Amino acid sequence: MPLFFFFAGGYGWRGTGGATAFYELGINDRINLMNATKPAAAYRYHTGLYLNITNRCPTTCVFCIKNKWKMDYRGSNLDLGGAEPDTKTLFALIKAEWTQAPFDELVFCGYGEPTMRLDVLLAAAGAVKSGALAPVPAGLRVRLNTNGLGGLVNGGNIVPKLKDLVDSVHVSLNTADPAQWLTLMRPRPEYAQTGFKCVLDFIRDAARVIPETVATAIKDNGVDLEKFTALVKELGARPRIRARLEE
Repeated sequence: MPLFFFFAGGYGWRGTGGATAFYELGINDRINLMNATKPAAAYRYHTGLYLNITNRCPTTCVFCIKNKWKMDYRGSNLDLGGAEPDTKTLFALIKAEWTQAPFDELVFCGYGEPTMRLDVLLAAAGAVKSGALAPVPAGLRVRLNTNGLGGLVNGGNIVPKLKDLVDSVHVSLNTADPAQWLTLMRPRPEYAQTGFKCVLDFIRDAARVIPETVATAIKDNGVDLEKFTALVKELGARPRIRARLEE
């Protein structure tokens, strides 16, 4: 049985069978290993700070990479293990990350659907916009990446609650065909019948009150991108065709 112990400079374990032990690593390697395996409620990507507030999701999209990438995203472990961060934790993380290095935007996006925890999302966005998380500036851009099912998940239109708290919404719509949407998004049974319409309603409502509303689709996914683009423009949003994340 491996032995776990504490010593000055870090934690370690002595493996069996002659395996390399954590305690034998240099201090930088130990730090890198701990950071890589520690669940991340906040992580950096490009110039943004991303909040991974849940792993729950009302869809199991065919193109989702969280299982293929084993819940890792470019070196960050996004597997919360069911331990979703509370608002106090998120507030502390946002302030600490800003102190370490400022970022251009705060993005609600992880390996789960952020609107599954709408109250936490609104609390964090509201704290930023109110200036309550100084030194984080009140004018910081806030973005939500979503599958657009927040209305069904929360039992009503959530766009009025997002207004004035979110500057940008990116919605993973992926197709103009409701039957293909079911095939690509694979929603839970309770969201299947009205899910596609809910997403369209969300995009339309968001485009009216949120400064930037974008609907996305993936290239080479068997989708009629011309019809997709036309539908998104009809809804008042901006279409974006993106590449599939690398394997």
